[in-house]
Amino acid sequence: MSLRRMRRLRRAVAGRVASELAAFAARGGIGRIRRTGCAVGAAHHALSWPLQARLRRDVARALGCSRGEAGAILASGYRVNDRAVFEILAMADPGCDPHALVDAVVIERLDQLPPPGRGAVLLGMHMGNGTLMASQLARAGWPVHVVAREPRRLAGRTLARAIERAGATPLSLDGSNPTRNFRQMLKVLRDGGLLYVLMDQANKGGGVPRHFLGKPMNMPGGVPGLALRCGVPVIPIHLEAAEPDWKFRVGSALQGDNEDALLDAICASMEQQVRRLPELWSWHHRRWKRYHFEPIPNSLEKESSHAPDRTTNP
Repeated sequence: MSLRRMRRLRRAVAGRVASELAAFAARGGIGRIRRTGCAVGAAHHALSWPLQARLRRDVARALGCSRGEAGAILASGYRVNDRAVFEILAMADPGCDPHALVDAVVIERLDQLPPPGRGAVLLGMHMGNGTLMASQLARAGWPVHVVAREPRRLAGRTLARAIERAGATPLSLDGSNPTRNFRQMLKVLRDGGLLYVLMDQANKGGGVPRHFLGKPMNMPGGVPGLALRCGVPVIPIHLEAAEPDWKFRVGSALQGDNEDALLDAICASMEQQVRRLPELWSWHHRRWKRYHFEPIPNSLEKESSHAPDRTTNP
């Protein structure tokens, strides 16, 4: 069996186990879902020990902190964002009451959103459960479409079903037909809907070269083009806290006269948020960790490795 097939099999098994565990947690209410999700994140962090040295080194270099502090930030990122994924799996199960999860979300600065009927792109990141945030907006009267790509490790329409049960509208991406995807998103915006998209790094083989958190990588260029073509604002939605409930804040619309300038503004907004609350970002998601920093002189690397530790409260 090839290495690629082994990885796919492992992911499929992990997805099945996670789905069964989520179904069990869903029947215990919001408290059990949260506790189990955090425990899954902690276990994921522990079981990923072969990657921890490199990830700690990357986080320390990206933030300019010690590796001890980076380790605490990384552990928090696992707990926070694996909990978010676990909640989505639970929401897809018939035994879950998704409205209890949606009701617990706090969203600040709603006045920054356009009134219902005027389109906008809502910019999310791999920070917390943005699906719940989008669902609460939908229940408040905004027509929100959540752009989603079904993970291969999950069966059927798991992600789309979770979004529908929570109250938003899924816009499932078709990897084989990007033109169709673009047209669907154009229609949502031109009809006055809100389009919620997760944007960190581009898929393999696409994107626009940029530096993000110190790493040279490709960033998705479709969002700026989509917004400028429809004449709608790009509004960042930032996670502010994960405990006791998810708390999000609606940011001010990002400015840019052309696609490059708007992409620069998007990258700067995202990077500022990660640096402000690094313990809430998913440092371990598989796209960012695949990129590498540019080489630095050995003397600087040695100096960084002996940086003094600082207290962190993730």
